[in-house]
Amino acid sequence: MSGNLSVLTLPLDAPNSLDFEICDRRYGTSLDIPRCDVAVSRLGFGSSSTTYYVGRQQGPHTLPQTLHYGGCVIAVEIAGPHLPVTYTAVPDAIQSLASHVVNECVGRARRVGGFATMDIARLIDFVVDSSVDLDEYPPSSTFLTVSVTSKDLNILSPGNYDPIIADTLAGAARDAMAGLPASGGARRTLVQRAVSFRSRAMRMSVGGHRHTWWGIPTRSSRRRGR
Repeated sequence: MSGNLSVLTLPLDAPNSLDFEICDRRYGTSLDIPRCDVAVSRLGFGSSSTTYYVGRQQGPHTLPQTLHYGGCVIAVEIAGPHLPVTYTAVPDAIQSLASHVVNECVGRARRVGGFATMDIARLIDFVVDSSVDLDEYPPSSTFLTVSVTSKDLNILSPGNYDPIIADTLAGAARDAMAGLPASGGARRTLVQRAVSFRSRAMRMSVGGHRHTWWGIPTRSSRRRGR
């Protein structure tokens, strides 16, 4: 990514976490931290694991969620080609993640948008398992993103379309090769996956809606607004 786009990628603070955040002016500029804080405050509260119904499912808690205030948009979305009917998360953890993105991207005098991931290890663990077929990603490999954007940009799910996701998967596949026999089938599979994800990353774009990290969007993904 070009440095003049003010891209800043940071690992989250939790020990051993594979989740990360990215601050990028392509997600918005001149954002106002007090207004974004108001938008964050409108997310649900709760310290217990909560079942969220995904897509068009009905229930007391649903995803995706989009909240805005004064031009600042907070979006909580589930990413992946085959979405589950429900997703379990702690509301306070989602709100804390949103606050973290606001503080790191909108704050620190940056005033830009960005997003962060939650539970991306589910997907990474699946991708680096050379014994599974990547033609069919199970709902258990989905993960959550929290994004902060400008109201006028209409950014679609970064967990599906931002090239950094494909690059992250390519890097995970390369890292998983360590210690594997050079001539082994597992290593060849991971090499192919690293190359494939890197190739997809090169076709993807921030704010795009055509190319995903897994390939062309599936029917179920499009149906749920991806």
